[in-house]
Amino acid sequence: MTTSANKGQQSVLISGDHGHGRHHAEVLIMSRDAEGPGGAGNYYNSLGVVDDVSDEDFDARFLALDPEMLRKVHGGDGIRFNGPRRFLADRFEGEAFDGGRLSMLGPLPMYLYGTFVVPDFDAFIAGKQIPYRETVSRRTTTWFFEAGSEVYELVSPEGIVFVMQSASLRVDPGNTVDRLPTLGERLALPEGWIYRARTLEDELVMRATYDSDPPNTIVLDELENNYQRLRTA
Repeated sequence: MTTSANKGQQSVLISGDHGHGRHHAEVLIMSRDAEGPGGAGNYYNSLGVVDDVSDEDFDARFLALDPEMLRKVHGGDGIRFNGPRRFLADRFEGEAFDGGRLSMLGPLPMYLYGTFVVPDFDAFIAGKQIPYRETVSRRTTTWFFEAGSEVYELVSPEGIVFVMQSASLRVDPGNTVDRLPTLGERLALPEGWIYRARTLEDELVMRATYDSDPPNTIVLDELENNYQRLRTA
């Protein structure tokens, strides 16, 4: 993992390789909108943190986090846990805010990578995010999938492609990376949606920019696997 200063120390570029299958997780510190049912908040992610912890120990530490304790320390109106997860890109770059400072979320060090916007705060905090619906994820990241790698995609009825960036073990602890090629058999896909696995002939580079217009969006399936919208322009 390497870092380099960027944006006058307001953010720092974090990069890492050998990422495929890497354990990581995310904590979202969310606040309600002043008006309306939605909300937004900062998200902290352990992606890019180098550790010698086993997958099992990392998962156990993450699953033991106390939302009320975190809210007292970090504020917000609610906490959403996203993970534990396994990363799927081969390498990555991402801008971490707060000068690249590591924040402790319980015993886990994490970077502040961006903000998340949700239409229904209560449903999101309760873990009831609607699958197969685009949600805005504001961050500056680049995922690199090497030629010859297998990628897993959702294709909407309109032909929009979403590439899985990480697999979740929260809903199904047996949702391991080696089972992703046949994941489509376990999904209740909405009418017109397709799940597919394909081997890349060329490197796939997926970039997201914090202030992009249109914004970067993701969808989840019902197992909370995370897919980023593939934009060709």
